Amino acid sequence: MKLGNKLFFNLFARLLAATNPNRDCDEWQVDGVHWRRQRCSQWASTSYQIDLHELRHTARPAWRLIVVRETWWVTDRSRAIRDACWAHLENGNRSDVLRWFAEREVELDCKSQNADLQRP
Repeated sequence: MKLGNKLFFNLFARLLAATNPNRDCDEWQVDGVHWRRQRCSQWASTSYQIDLHELRHTARPAWRLIVVRETWWVTDRSRAIRDACWAHLENGNRSDVLRWFAEREVELDCKSQNADLQRP
């Protein structure tokens, strides 16, 4: 996995859904990371929504990551005409960020396996 590739963004989406399931929080904590989300949207004949996520790990090793998701629609809002994500490491080491995400992935996979085992 590389910072900003498809695997990273898939894991980011899984972690977002697991830690803010109703997407009703604008700030929350995840395993030593302060996560803040800001949203900007415009609804008209051509609409857009931009979600900006700022993740800050303040303990050592410290890092700050910005992740942006941008979605555009025309009149038919059931289908996006543009859906893009990008990430920017503001400070810190890329390998520290990826290690943190890899650890969260293991936790998510364990939870998923345990849930599968508990199903009849």
